[in-house]
Amino acid sequence: MEPQQVPACLLSRLRTTKLVGIKGKKHELEIIRYLLRNAKVLERMEVVYYCSLNPYEKIDMLQNISACQRGSSVCEVRFV
Repeated sequence: MEPQQVPACLLSRLRTTKLVGIKGKKHELEIIRYLLRNAKVLERMEVVYYCSLNPYEKIDMLQNISACQRGSSVCEVRFV
């Protein structure tokens, strides 16, 4: 469930973020989608995979996140 109002800092201030230990769980992907969709000035998001994910899980997560709608036209998502 998403908040009815997006926080002002997310709309106008968040330029970079780093998410560490991401396993591709549903709740993690929901947060990533929310940030990508609502962070209007986001320039870079770095997603650091959980260390024991296999290559197929990494590819699946990469495809899922890459397909997300973005609120910022300049946002770059890096997978590490």
